[in-house]
Amino acid sequence: MPVRILTVPEVCNYLRISQVTVYRLLRRKDIPAFRIGKKWRFNLEDLERWIEKESLVMGEPRVPYKPDHTH
Repeated sequence: MPVRILTVPEVCNYLRISQVTVYRLLRRKDIPAFRIGKKWRFNLEDLERWIEKESLVMGEPRVPYKPDHTH
């Protein structure tokens, strides 16, 4: 399956959040992303894994995102 790469506006639509929130997450390095020139890009597969890790399990604290480079 080809790698699906998203732009900031696409991530906003996908997560239903504002661009301000996306850039805040980027600034804090809380969301997996990479740059091409001055533009941010997001691998959909990494983003989906991040969402799973960010989802709270009752009684467990939020675990900061750490990229998994084993794939």
